[in-house]
Amino acid sequence: MPRVSTYAAALGGAFMCASLAAQASSQVDSYQQTWEHKALSYQRTLDLGSPLGQASFLHSHNAYNSKHYQNAGSYWDPNHELSLGEQLDLGMRGIELDVHYTLGNAFKKELLLCHGQGNHLGCSPFDRRFKDGIAEISSWLRQERNRGEVVILYIEDHMDGQYDRALAELNAQLGDLIYQPGSCQSLPMQLTRADVLNAHKQVLIMGGNCSHAGWAATVYNYGYPTDNDTFQAYPACRTAKYDTAYIQNNIVRIYEDRTSLSASFGSPPPVIDARRMADLTQCGIGMIGLDMLKPYDNRLAAHIWSWAVNEPNDWGGNEDCAQQRADGRFNDVSCLAQAPFACRADNGGWKITASAGVWSQGEAVCKAEFGAQYRFAVPKNGYQNTQLMQSKYNQGYEGVVWLAYSDTAREGHWQPNDQPVIKPMPRPEPVYRKLKNGKGYCLDLEGRRTSNGTEIHQWSCHGADSQQWYQDDQGRLRSKMAPDKCVDVSGSGTGKGTRVVLWSCHDGANQRWTRGSNNSFRPAHAQSMALDIKDPFWGRGQRAHLWNYHGGSSQQWVWE
Repeated sequence: MPRVSTYAAALGGAFMCASLAAQASSQVDSYQQTWEHKALSYQRTLDLGSPLGQASFLHSHNAYNSKHYQNAGSYWDPNHELSLGEQLDLGMRGIELDVHYTLGNAFKKELLLCHGQGNHLGCSPFDRRFKDGIAEISSWLRQERNRGEVVILYIEDHMDGQYDRALAELNAQLGDLIYQPGSCQSLPMQLTRADVLNAHKQVLIMGGNCSHAGWAATVYNYGYPTDNDTFQAYPACRTAKYDTAYIQNNIVRIYEDRTSLSASFGSPPPVIDARRMADLTQCGIGMIGLDMLKPYDNRLAAHIWSWAVNEPNDWGGNEDCAQQRADGRFNDVSCLAQAPFACRADNGGWKITASAGVWSQGEAVCKAEFGAQYRFAVPKNGYQNTQLMQSKYNQGYEGVVWLAYSDTAREGHWQPNDQPVIKPMPRPEPVYRKLKNGKGYCLDLEGRRTSNGTEIHQWSCHGADSQQWYQDDQGRLRSKMAPDKCVDVSGSGTGKGTRVVLWSCHDGANQRWTRGSNNSFRPAHAQSMALDIKDPFWGRGQRAHLWNYHGGSSQQWVWE
């Protein structure tokens, strides 16, 4: 009896953990509809043309070490609860992966994502493979809604010199998206995210060295300047290692470590709570590394330095120009209102004009009052915003000022006046690939049949044509075995358990799939539902169906 009770308790605990994880995953969806998420997205757009040394990135420390991937032998002391895709959904644009070359679950050495020591102590054969983590990131980046995003991937190298293997795995998934240094060099701080996007790339990789020519040509040398313990808040905005000027022109990383192992046996850096996040943001720290990120995390709200709560709101339908209020927060107002202008010099200094005018006069008034070295401008990080506030205070002015920031070109599409033009990403050529879920199974055709109504199910990945799929411009998932047949929600049903089958392609919404949180697929006619597997625990042959989105592994689909 004691054994039964112990087993029941353990099983109950496992179900409870799974339930809590599913709850957090489903909240990612709702969080993406909030003002907070939108404000953070606006901030990323603001610094799109800023040098990397003046841009802001939220960073997932040990992003792979997550409860989402926990199994009997791996990730029992996690830094995170959410998947890589969900961390990206929440706005993380710095991803850290520790890559070890060690024994995998096929009894041979592989590149694994391991939270272990340099000699691989602490790694498990059941740790996730590097190529699976890369596939998840690649699938997220290739979603249409994410093609304007740039991610910095930091690889902590414990690969024992297996650079050719690592390059092969990187290139298989991310090769066409990597902005490469070409030779051994450090990440250039004058590079902008706009430069990366205009090269039709989305990924910068750090953590290289000069010992392997191919690795050096793909991965920028070394890691981030880091100094966790001696940070001084505004107005100092420095650490013991790095002064204010260095921090304002370089990506300096400050991170936390909330693992139990670090707390018990190490000297973890200070926890980043909402107060510390606000201080780091105000000083323009370029890479703020978080553990245990979750939807509605108050640290995300604390990273917002720009828009006031629930702004911009386009009140009355004619608020298209931005002002900085007396409290430093942005507000959208009519472009015909009267206010002085925020002007910034080439050296970064701010001045406020004595003259007031309508928004469109900003550039002319700045140059008329202060000379050609000044331009009508908008702060692009927390430090610049505080400096503008300080300039207002020094001039004895406490009112609103115009900012060179508007959505006059397109409602809801806020851009600074000096926003660089981004060339559209080219449409990818049709490529059939496997669709693999978080359980490790691939989407397959039962019996490799192609007749209308053929059941679609999960099966061990083998790569035959019955497992090869392509998503066309309309969102339809076409089968390589029968390119005129598509993944179809049977009868256009919307209820839980509705079967997903193969059917002749048509224009119906029940064949158009959009990407949602955590690399899920959502049918256009029922966006709250997701492509799922019935009772996925039972493995091969379990059929595909619709289910309420919950963010679990059976709803997480990556291209491989």
